[in-house]
Amino acid sequence: MSSSNNAITKTVALLVKNLSVRNRDIVSRRFGLKTGKKETLESIGKSYGITRERVRQIEEFSLAQLSKAVPGVPDVSKYVSLAKDILGGNNGVMREGDLFKAFSGTDKENVINASLVFVLTLAGGPVRLGESEQFYSFWALNKNSAEAFVSNATTLVGSFNKNERAVSSADLGSFAEKSGVSSKDLNVLMGMSKELGRNVFGEVGLVSWAEVKPKGVRDKAYLVLKRESKPKHFSEIAKLINTTGFSAKRANVQTVHNELIKDSRFVLVGRGLYGLSEWGYRPGTVKEVLVDILRSSKSLPKAELVAKVLDARVVKENTILLNLQDSKVFSKRDDGSYALRKA
Repeated sequence: MSSSNNAITKTVALLVKNLSVRNRDIVSRRFGLKTGKKETLESIGKSYGITRERVRQIEEFSLAQLSKAVPGVPDVSKYVSLAKDILGGNNGVMREGDLFKAFSGTDKENVINASLVFVLTLAGGPVRLGESEQFYSFWALNKNSAEAFVSNATTLVGSFNKNERAVSSADLGSFAEKSGVSSKDLNVLMGMSKELGRNVFGEVGLVSWAEVKPKGVRDKAYLVLKRESKPKHFSEIAKLINTTGFSAKRANVQTVHNELIKDSRFVLVGRGLYGLSEWGYRPGTVKEVLVDILRSSKSLPKAELVAKVLDARVVKENTILLNLQDSKVFSKRDDGSYALRKA
């Protein structure tokens, strides 16, 4: 933290000195100029026995009055220029905490950072956008920079919604460019958007997706199994969850098994082996899978029928052939093909 930046508190004191005692106190508390912590309209109103609307009016009147005095305080333009230089070096847009850290050396709430917000507010620029459902609080060089940033973010989120899957770190740059978002804009967006996030594998997508922000054991199991790209025993899935680094809390093997049973995304494909239904695996016993296949195919040669079952389940060929011997369900034709026995 430089001494010149520390001196911003003296600039603020010079600005507010001509306000009445009450108005100066209200403005100071609203911006956190004495403690670093902002106070609400309601809490200030209670202390004065006035409504929150009256506090808002006093704040608005005082800021308008102070804005007129800004041209007469040379140091204000110095801090505005400094803030613009910092923003300019970061593609014109920065998360508020990052701007604070560059200015004062810390992103925490303190009097110096509160004073910077106050000075920039009175000067009318750079532009601040408060925290919303889409973004953390951020600053932009000007209104156009802010609007362009919001537009880029909306476009990128829309592209992810259409894509419906997370994108690897290696493919992220090209994915963003196809959406009209440069790599510089992308880095800024990732730090400021509440809608975009990375999973433990570094893949980027929407935080509303289980693939990016898994909410429980089932989502974690889905994520590790999808990455493995092949069926795994439930004990191995539990081990993968615990070694991937989702959280310090360890997943219990039996809990994982119970959750796999309950979720239709997972299919039991062998003894304790689970695959994903999106891979084409079918639920049910080997006999039920055979019936399902023959119901849609009417009849199939033995080799083709066995191959289809092996695509759906992880079992030995002999297990399939043993099930086909049930003459009450299956009929073997003269050409060696199989069909369902008619009732």
